[in-house]
Amino acid sequence: MVNPIALSWFWRGLKGHSITFAALFASVLLGASISGGLHYLLAALGIHWLYVIILPVLLFSWLNKKEPQWFPDQARRRMIARSLLFGSLLIALLVGHFRPAQPADDTSPPTSEPAAPRG
Repeated sequence: MVNPIALSWFWRGLKGHSITFAALFASVLLGASISGGLHYLLAALGIHWLYVIILPVLLFSWLNKKEPQWFPDQARRRMIARSLLFGSLLIALLVGHFRPAQPADDTSPPTSEPAAPRG
């Protein structure tokens, strides 16, 4: 099941041309969540759990609002955001395709005959 928050990030990156949310989506898809790392860092610093939840939301919202100042050209922002989105999807597909097959985990009961009773 896909995380609905990650789908929201994908949509914001695609529709809103947001580099911030495209980077968040790409990091989750590739298995190195930026928000998860920030959550772990804040928790490790001993910050109260409520702030651990609220601070990343505020940080990513602030970064999203500052994007037009840092990247004033909307076409460039759109190109970077879409490159992050589709590049991460392509990398995830390639990794899944070229990953060596894992041996099947045999959890079925043994089919050999039971041992003869001693005696």
